[in-house]
Amino acid sequence: MSRYNKLLWIVVAVLAGVMVFQFFHIKKSPAYKQTYYISEYTFSNNSTAVSIHSVARFVFDKPEELKKAAKQFEGLSHKDKIKAYSDMFANLSKNAKIPLKVLDYQSTMTIFKGNTMQIEENGVISGIVVPDGDVIKVSMGKVGMKLDKNSKVTFNFPKSDKIISISPTPTVASGNRLIWKGPMDLKFPEVEYKK
Repeated sequence: MSRYNKLLWIVVAVLAGVMVFQFFHIKKSPAYKQTYYISEYTFSNNSTAVSIHSVARFVFDKPEELKKAAKQFEGLSHKDKIKAYSDMFANLSKNAKIPLKVLDYQSTMTIFKGNTMQIEENGVISGIVVPDGDVIKVSMGKVGMKLDKNSKVTFNFPKSDKIISISPTPTVASGNRLIWKGPMDLKFPEVEYKK
């Protein structure tokens, strides 16, 4: 798997991480460590659009680096943020040959004690879900990533949906809630289901 494909998966599953990475690298890179992230995909009963909720936490070595990163985040307009988010999906769409489109996007930042920053993002994306006759497929091609400790990817399907196949096997499957927990190398999950 190429390094580029790994980056593309991060765009999808850890959107907060990528967005913060872009903010930090405008100037000199600060010293920080990502300590936690989740990415939750919610599939709709009446739409092929997917809601993605992502949360990432970063611990900084120095308080001044945290302040600098927070100032950069606050200095970006909503228009700037949604453009960066849309550009990332446009690149992913081009390279994965999947017609992805950003329909909505919001992000917030929270600062905690102990030099910790949390970025929370909510996006709505079309193109991840593709109807194929009476079967609906979820796929992102060969995109994959390394899930670290304290990280997970969750797929939530409506209770009325019938899941036909899942690859790779989730760490936890509870009804129509599928969870892949780190640490593990994860290919973007492919799921087939029916309404």
